[in-house]
Amino acid sequence: MPRLNLYVFLIAVVLYFFCSGITMRDRVLIDSLHRIENDALANPTAKTLFEGAMTGMIQELNNSFDDPFSAYIPPSEQKEYEENLDNRFDGIGIVYRETPIEKESEIIFPILNSPAYNAGIKSGDKLLQVNNKETKGLTFHEVSELFRNDLKQKTELLILPYGKTEPVEFSLLRVPVFRDSVEGDSIDVDGNRIFCLEDDTAIAYLRITSFSNRTAMEVHTALKQISKNNAQGLILDLRDNPGGYVNICVEIAGFFLQPSPEQDIIVSTRFHDGNTKMVYRLEKQTQICSIPMVVLINNESASAAEILSAALQDYGRATIVGVRSFGKGTVQEIVYLPFNFGTLQLTDASYWRPSNRNIHRNQDAQESDSWGVVPDSEGLVPISDTQHYAAFQIRERRSNCVAENSKLFLENFLLRLPDEVRELQTAQKKKLNETISEEEPFVLQGKPPYYDPQLDKAIEILKRD
Repeated sequence: MPRLNLYVFLIAVVLYFFCSGITMRDRVLIDSLHRIENDALANPTAKTLFEGAMTGMIQELNNSFDDPFSAYIPPSEQKEYEENLDNRFDGIGIVYRETPIEKESEIIFPILNSPAYNAGIKSGDKLLQVNNKETKGLTFHEVSELFRNDLKQKTELLILPYGKTEPVEFSLLRVPVFRDSVEGDSIDVDGNRIFCLEDDTAIAYLRITSFSNRTAMEVHTALKQISKNNAQGLILDLRDNPGGYVNICVEIAGFFLQPSPEQDIIVSTRFHDGNTKMVYRLEKQTQICSIPMVVLINNESASAAEILSAALQDYGRATIVGVRSFGKGTVQEIVYLPFNFGTLQLTDASYWRPSNRNIHRNQDAQESDSWGVVPDSEGLVPISDTQHYAAFQIRERRSNCVAENSKLFLENFLLRLPDEVRELQTAQKKKLNETISEEEPFVLQGKPPYYDPQLDKAIEILKRD
């Protein structure tokens, strides 16, 4: 090639990369993908290599840059990813578990208005067969695989009703099922949620399990019922809430807070260089609940749950009770890749409280550092892992058991709970190769019927105020 033509070619290449934004590194990566696809002995597909490259880049962020929340979701997992965000799934609508001792599949509760609920399946029923396959001895995940079939197909179940000896067959159609993200203390015989405590109806109780696209509407409905009941105080339970949509969280914050000329910020986000990405502010005239309130949090309250509890604390609107929150204060931008190539969930900013304090807990963060949400001094109520497990199991059943015999089911569960806890402790020690010693008998803390020391403290604070 003549020297002049070579210069022209090189200038054209440089201009191409400069104008298109494609770097030499980008080109080398693309060429490498093509080389592997065409020449590798393993004969991989272009799809496999692309998804592997995306996964590898994300793993580097996860492992080397203290970012466990960025993710690549391939097209095959897209549907499940979106269902988790929106608190919906395709199925028949049962929440079940593998019992620790008997290794049986026990139905904790049917989801309200689901095929299982409408068919009369109840809390405490045993799941014996799914599509003619026995569940006895199978793990939770192995049983879940038995349910995987197409939407609008029938799922055949063999159920042993609670307290009965003869099993019953069910043939239920798989449909889109929405699980409520807002729960009360219990459910009445007609399947309506009750948003006040059983033994003190003047105190409202509202539990948010996640922040999905329907949560603000559900909270608004619950608060209207609470207002009609003339509640004197409100317990907002955000324990074990992993977060969700920030805009939904901000909308809910507006139900409890009033903006002022001095303060209207709920949360702000910042890029890695410290510049502001977004400021979320209160809208005027949205407060619908002004009664005294307590917020319950624990070390599994994360992201949007921390944003809401931090705002309520910084505005002096609520007393925070429980233990320090998780410390997940980073923003994940959801990027739907073109041509159905999957979804990129990329951490690109951090959350900051109205008081301008940090929420995120870095890998090397100390207890003395500022991160997460710390309960108010009077609200610090630490509990053991076993007590947390027990209180969570009881709360799940109280909030969702819809059977006529739910009280009996819960009473019997409480009787076998100490044995379950001991079995779980033994299994954990075996897994860690620790010496198995005689454990002290597990004793539930807290007052009946909740057996929840953190809830007891919330009640105490509201009654005193």
